[in-house]
Amino acid sequence: MSMPSSHWFAVTTAISCTLVVSTVTPAQAFSIAGTSTGSWGLPAAPSASTTLSSVAGGVNNRLTWGIPTTNSFSNYVQFNGTDINAAAGSQFKIGDLTYRNGATLDNFDGDFPLVVTLILSAPTSVSQNFNFGFNILNTTNVTNDPVLDGDRLRFSTAGLASQSFSFNGVNYTLALTGFSSDGGLTFVDEFNSPEGSTASAGLYGQVIAAEAVPEPLTTTGLLLAGAGLLGARRRQKQRV
Repeated sequence: MSMPSSHWFAVTTAISCTLVVSTVTPAQAFSIAGTSTGSWGLPAAPSASTTLSSVAGGVNNRLTWGIPTTNSFSNYVQFNGTDINAAAGSQFKIGDLTYRNGATLDNFDGDFPLVVTLILSAPTSVSQNFNFGFNILNTTNVTNDPVLDGDRLRFSTAGLASQSFSFNGVNYTLALTGFSSDGGLTFVDEFNSPEGSTASAGLYGQVIAAEAVPEPLTTTGLLLAGAGLLGARRRQKQRV
């Protein structure tokens, strides 16, 4: 069915993601520079039509599924990386998402992963993968309204990754904060692609501080620790 060429998004706010991010210790003041890439993985329960492909210079950056009905087309989500230049703790675009939503049969079920790779030149030279989970909320096409019948791409968790990189003795991780169609002025936590359309949005996130990395013990520290352990064992024996 026909639909306006403008992009549409679900009118919801990224409250859960914001609450998670706001509880993290503030990061050091430094700049983040580099590039990003992203690769999808297959869903937990893929359909026979679910495939991965590499387009626009990416690797497995398009996930396609569904057998199109008459006068329609298959679905896909695509991630394209971008250049990064931001301050730690600020929201920045991680990449661009494209979501084509056709009328299809043979859709998949379950979550599917996106591995985002940050290739940083600042504040330190590092290439780090961050694993995230997504899912699709499929709607039945019963209203004849492309927006109401649209399917939604969502975070399957709060948008936090367990992976991190270290800088000046502190671990930093990547948190997803939402989708934006206006350059990061406003965000939503569900990306709605109306029925019969191809929509695009920026995927945004933050680099945030996690717990401090323990400093390695020196030889003297190891000797002192060993002596303390030996002394404790001797005192324990004397009390027996």
